[in-house]
Amino acid sequence: MKQLSLWEATEKGRKHREKLVGDQTCEVVIVGGGFSGLSAAYHLQKQGYETAVLEKGRIGSGASGKNGGQILTGYVLSMSKLIKKYGLPTAKQMLQLTLDSIDLIEEIVKKNNISCGFHREGHFQAAYKPAHVEWLKREQDVLQRDFGYEVKIIGKQEMQQELDSSFYTGGSIDDKSAIFHPLNYALALANLAEEQGGIIYEETEALQLARRPDGKIKVTTTEGSLTADQIVLVTNAYSDDLHPAISRSVIPVESIMIATEPLPPDLLKRLIKKNRGIYDTKNLLYYFRKTDDHRLAFGGSGRTAGRREAKQLFSQLHDGMIRVFPDLKECRIEYQWSGKVAFTKEKVPYIGQLDDGTHFAFGYAGHGAAMSTLMGKLIAANVMKTGEGKNPLEKTALTPIPFYHQHAKAVSVMKHYYRLLDKLF
Repeated sequence: MKQLSLWEATEKGRKHREKLVGDQTCEVVIVGGGFSGLSAAYHLQKQGYETAVLEKGRIGSGASGKNGGQILTGYVLSMSKLIKKYGLPTAKQMLQLTLDSIDLIEEIVKKNNISCGFHREGHFQAAYKPAHVEWLKREQDVLQRDFGYEVKIIGKQEMQQELDSSFYTGGSIDDKSAIFHPLNYALALANLAEEQGGIIYEETEALQLARRPDGKIKVTTTEGSLTADQIVLVTNAYSDDLHPAISRSVIPVESIMIATEPLPPDLLKRLIKKNRGIYDTKNLLYYFRKTDDHRLAFGGSGRTAGRREAKQLFSQLHDGMIRVFPDLKECRIEYQWSGKVAFTKEKVPYIGQLDDGTHFAFGYAGHGAAMSTLMGKLIAANVMKTGEGKNPLEKTALTPIPFYHQHAKAVSVMKHYYRLLDKLF
């Protein structure tokens, strides 16, 4: 078994990029070479801005190259919860943002002929228990009544339309979502930014930020520095302590994935009928999909702190895959990997500009494959001061998460709690 992601093993179009060495300048420095940062660079370069991206590892080495490749509508919180939290007008804006985000990715992919396995055939949210089907029906009513948005609910007897699995009792179909090869999309987005004149430095860690007396921002790196008029910080769950106000507003949660050997196409077609992203209604959910090279990519929650714990967690995930699809009991797992998902206190993404001038976006809570490209474009609009009004996710100040340095313990406790809820309810 290979300890790398399926996406890395099947990447296309990666090229060598230099480290930043010495002292350089640009108009906008972007820290973070994932979807958000690359999109910001691409959209700023299109408008004539001079950008430079600083990536600690390689392009897509964070969540943008390790996620499940599901480009989903909505948020981790249901729309009914978002209505209660923010009111219906804001919730409508928030839903539209997620739809716009998928449209933007589709537009970029098609306009630039990007080969990244993009398929827009929707997603299926599988109900773990009969009570969850009833909850999905209530959500369907909210979406139709308050948003004019259609989803389809199926019961146990109709499951064969979507999955050949007795593990689930029905589910919700949303035709607006999509799937793709996330790393190949990230690599293509990097190439597009460079084609517009942007510069990308890899293996270049930003170590310190300092505002100069003339108002410019100086970013000190491992082997040099970059001085710019404006700064964009989009490191999400990999924020470290570069900017304490941002890093202490992010809760990183680890997620793990496995991918099978190539399966007989007829078997995979029987198990998963459509080319959809799939995730379930458990608190500690499973998410999975088939790939263009006929594998099953299957993910779940996990924190791989040590070798022994990692081995156990991946084994448990494999067991979960077999419970969902018993026919895969004898198939070989070829790849396993882990990555970090970022949550905010409110469980919705944040975007904005702080008093010190730092532009930011983070906290996609498992929906970053969809949201982050649009967030990068919105950051670009903020930099250029061409925004079309207040973004419902906009923040002008960040409140640190209480007991931030204890977040790993808190997440562990919450996972045990959620595991209990999944057994009881």
